[in-house]
Amino acid sequence: MKKRNNLIILVYIMLIGFCTNKMQGQILEFYKPIIVSCRAGVLNNEKVDLGIFDYFKQDISKMKYEYLKYDSDKESLFQYDDVSKSYQNIIYFKSENFIFQEKIKLGIFNEFNLTQENSKKFIASSPYGKYPSHSQVIKSIEVLQKTKKNLILKINYQDEFEWKYFGILVLTDYKYEKLEDDE
Repeated sequence: MKKRNNLIILVYIMLIGFCTNKMQGQILEFYKPIIVSCRAGVLNNEKVDLGIFDYFKQDISKMKYEYLKYDSDKESLFQYDDVSKSYQNIIYFKSENFIFQEKIKLGIFNEFNLTQENSKKFIASSPYGKYPSHSQVIKSIEVLQKTKKNLILKINYQDEFEWKYFGILVLTDYKYEKLEDDE
């Protein structure tokens, strides 16, 4: 019995060795979702930021992105909605007046509701009770820096295999883009 088990193990190892020489591998880093600020863009004659929420592609124009606008005076982050052709408030940063946001959709990520844990952290949850398996979801959003000029957010998310990642969005309030960073 022991010889038979050893033989099976040897054949299995040889089979793996044979197959690995004949198969081509893939670089899995290109298949994980990414969240990153891409560049400034112009929408309706207004300068805004583009955030990428998709899998990496060589041609950035083929990636899913969102038009995002940071307004430091209103202490809010807005997302452009193609259907209503207007900006929708997705995060309101005044902790005492936080408004619960529902069914926010960013690129390839499932819709989420957003609640405030504290002044620097917002928790994302499924609007449908529980996320289905094998879906890309945003878990939380953390404020790393908030000034008149810039907003830096850390977006914690997971892919369909439940691997955890984070992305950084650097957004600018273009009314104050000429200010120094520390103002």
